[in-house]
Amino acid sequence: MQSLKDTIVVKGADEVLIFVWHDVLHNISKSKLTEQKARLEGLKADFDTLLKRHERLHGEIFNRTRLDLGGGKDHELSSEVLLEKSSLGNLNRALLEKQFDAARYAILSSSGELPPTLQGVWTGTWSPPWQSDYTQNGNVPSAVASMLMANMPECMQAYLDYIESLVPHFRENARILYGCRGIMMPSRTSAHGYNVHFNEEYIHLFWTPGAAWASHFFYDYYLYTGDREFLAERALPFMKESALFFEDFLYEGPDGRYVFNPSYSPENTPSNSDSQACINATMDIALVKELLTNLIAACEQLGVEQQGVSRWKKMLAKMPDYRINDDGTVAEWTTPKLVDNHRHRHISHLYALFDGLPQEIASNQKLRDAFKKVIEKRMGPRRSDGGGVMSFGLVQLGQAAASLGEADLACEVVDMLANVYWWPNMVSTHNPDSIFNVDICGGMPAVIIKMLVYSEQGKIALLPAVPKQWPSGTIEGILCRGQVEIKKLSWDDKRIAVTFVSQIPQNIEINLPGTFKQADITKSKADMVETLPKEGKCVVAVPPGRLVEINFLR
Repeated sequence: MQSLKDTIVVKGADEVLIFVWHDVLHNISKSKLTEQKARLEGLKADFDTLLKRHERLHGEIFNRTRLDLGGGKDHELSSEVLLEKSSLGNLNRALLEKQFDAARYAILSSSGELPPTLQGVWTGTWSPPWQSDYTQNGNVPSAVASMLMANMPECMQAYLDYIESLVPHFRENARILYGCRGIMMPSRTSAHGYNVHFNEEYIHLFWTPGAAWASHFFYDYYLYTGDREFLAERALPFMKESALFFEDFLYEGPDGRYVFNPSYSPENTPSNSDSQACINATMDIALVKELLTNLIAACEQLGVEQQGVSRWKKMLAKMPDYRINDDGTVAEWTTPKLVDNHRHRHISHLYALFDGLPQEIASNQKLRDAFKKVIEKRMGPRRSDGGGVMSFGLVQLGQAAASLGEADLACEVVDMLANVYWWPNMVSTHNPDSIFNVDICGGMPAVIIKMLVYSEQGKIALLPAVPKQWPSGTIEGILCRGQVEIKKLSWDDKRIAVTFVSQIPQNIEINLPGTFKQADITKSKADMVETLPKEGKCVVAVPPGRLVEINFLR
């Protein structure tokens, strides 16, 4: 081996083992070079030994979840061959299963003290795209989207810890930029959380609900784990400070409804404007609605903040309504003068459907249809472009389609994600065949899982958006809200079988697509409280910590 300036030349070697230590430098005046060298020198230079060490660290977490859609013997083929066999409209199932694993592995491997940056923990250059930072207005939420449902709550802890570490900076943003109490999380963070990204085109300082989006993950961690101490000591304080900002920031318009001004729908420009600055971006409204709704629910569960609950309920009543355009789509800006730009890569105004189906939308067919039409409109340019220009925008479309139960649209999204945004070495990209990014690695599994399992506290929907292209299959190790783990879900044209464990005694409503003929509990002492075959649902009383198996005959 010969070192030539910044180049290492290796000759006559059959194998090369390279040690790289990735660390966080919190204090730039204190070098960690000596410490890193000592750690590297302490490692045994044997690949098999190092691999076994890695397997012990990651194997247990990675192997909790498995997906089988019938890839079969194609698993024996290389990823290069699988990509050649697969095409838009003819997605190879073995390829999809491999990508499901590769995606989860990338997120697991790049989560530790910190959550994944845009490129995880890998860049290959000193000048990575967008400085390999944390882009909070879409990329990071996509990267962490499947951490809980895919049974990796340890990874979510890294995200929560990182966000909390920046709260003092968020307070300064709120105070200095808007004279408000509470916290304001910027669109991009790195070693700090100060809001400093602004230019004439991308006016990120006007994007105010970043902390509300982070609040979703704080509250969701509680819903999945049931950790009331976490809810009281970490989630609730963060959510309260997020809401406090909007208590100062919002003001009433002539109609008595709140006005978000300034506002911003990342990173889109209305078709009839040359400025991204706006009033009442739909994303802002959806995020604050969710924040207040979850905050009220959290306080009521803990029996605290009665005055706050009353105040937040009054704020909810003053939130602007969603607006429907003349073409039948939900408007990206509720300001009537602004015209939507359906070719844009972000789909921020679908936020309400990214991880659920709010009752406000579920109970309003006209609104549901309007959200669905947005997905159809935004898929048009991507179809003509062969996949579009950004993977996490597709993830957003897939999340929304799955929430609406639109199996065909969700399947088309997964088809594009699988065929267009992966290199043969199972490395994911931001654009079609361009720019390495890992946000798809969290987002793509989230879309797939949501198509197969959706959960709320006390309610689980099985196969809510399963497409005809997946007539049978199995998924294992999925976490659900309400402290439930689905050990195994299998389906074919004759039956659906689910095995799960609840950590607490509770009644769980289970919903299926369409009707079923019979439901039988074949394991545990769970009781069938209610069976409604024609409605495709039943209610089961389950004991804590006991395996429950139910077979539904179609």
